[in-house]
Amino acid sequence: MKKSVTSNVVYNMLFQFFVTFLPVITTPYLSRTLGVTQSGVYSFVESIVTLFTVFGAIGTSLYGCRKIAYVRDDKKQLSQVAYEILTLKFLLLIPICIIYLLLFCINGEYSVYFIINILTIIGSAIEIGWFFNGVENFKLVTIRNFVIKIIFVICLFIFIKTPDDLWKYIVLVCVSNFLGNISMWLCLPKYLLPIKEIHNIKPFKHLKESFTLFIPQSANYVYSLSDKTMLGVLTPTLDSVGIYDYSYRIVKMIISILQSMGYVILSRIANLSANEDKKGIKKYIYKSIEFSLFLAFPMMLGLVGIADSFVPIYLGEEFIEVSKVILLISPLVVITSFNSILGVQLLLALKKDKQYTVATVTGAVVNILSNFILIPILGIYGACITSLFSEILVLIIQFYYSREYVSVTKIMKDNLKPLIASIIMFIVCKALSFIKINMVFLVLIQMLISVIVYFGLMFMFKNRILFEILNKVFEILKIKYRFKEEV
Repeated sequence: MKKSVTSNVVYNMLFQFFVTFLPVITTPYLSRTLGVTQSGVYSFVESIVTLFTVFGAIGTSLYGCRKIAYVRDDKKQLSQVAYEILTLKFLLLIPICIIYLLLFCINGEYSVYFIINILTIIGSAIEIGWFFNGVENFKLVTIRNFVIKIIFVICLFIFIKTPDDLWKYIVLVCVSNFLGNISMWLCLPKYLLPIKEIHNIKPFKHLKESFTLFIPQSANYVYSLSDKTMLGVLTPTLDSVGIYDYSYRIVKMIISILQSMGYVILSRIANLSANEDKKGIKKYIYKSIEFSLFLAFPMMLGLVGIADSFVPIYLGEEFIEVSKVILLISPLVVITSFNSILGVQLLLALKKDKQYTVATVTGAVVNILSNFILIPILGIYGACITSLFSEILVLIIQFYYSREYVSVTKIMKDNLKPLIASIIMFIVCKALSFIKINMVFLVLIQMLISVIVYFGLMFMFKNRILFEILNKVFEILKIKYRFKEEV
């Protein structure tokens, strides 16, 4: 069942993109159709619903991925563990739905939106992406979700016409996510024995370990979502929530594409850890860091370089403040990617759950306390500052706990060239912004020239990540030529 890590990373990136981030492509239409206020309402409701899906899962996604990775080579054990975790998820759904209904669906200004999102809560219980992450198979799931999301986009442009159509948009999001989760179930039979052949299913034996992962996982979501929730509570209108959410969506899209390799490497390192292969663990972690920074540096500086030109075109003049927010939170592209590697791919894979928990809970507590202080004073910019400070704090703590496996000196040495190339690319990109032409053409030129400059410099530097990608493409195209990677 062992597969190419590079292939799995590519498929998982596509999977994450279509499952979570295809709606970002529709953002220009939504921002103009829904407007600032309704966008803020959606973001506020979504932040609360997401917290409930996290609390309802109790860490089973991370735990399930790791557990499946450990037993994936034994079909009977694999089936036993899978059925037990699935049963646990269904049982956890019952109390979380009751609490959700009582708190948000009976009365309230936005109760209709919360009622629609019951489908999201149920969908989180039947979500089995963790299983396919554990067995390292993403191709079939990617294709299924691609089809569903294409249908979602078509329906979006047909049915969403005015700010009053917010409820229709929420229905579309909920239904498409639900169908995406259901479609993955069709792939399960090829991996699992029939349930009638599995006896003595004990779902609650997984509860303790799942709960230990729930604490850091919920902490991660709390301090990523608390900014929006607290902006909605501590500011007079929900407009700032909409501004912050669109800024964060753009940055988060990049972050999530980079983080999509996380479960692939987690599965592989968990398997290596079971075999006590420390050398192999270090190899995959450094490779993951190199691959991540190879993309993170240019994406971060490229986003900053085009923000002023890009935002008015992409979102409309009503969201012009988004460009300023992006400038502040753009370092999250690099910082959060690092945190994912050290936390999910390394600490969790090595079963260092306690250390991972300390880092994430510390970040969550600091974030919430800082939000209470800074949001009333600085508003949206206070939320940006707390996000950056919290992520940096988590990074420092995780580096400390990972020091046996990673060296800061080696990371800096291995990734200096991508940083230099990205800085040069950024300078060129900003210089192009002074050209007096149509704004759309300007953004296209900035993006095209930036890509050429960065990858051209990486080719000159004989960067091993670039050459590995090119060699993989040549292999797929059956071209015999191979680039010699730098040592």
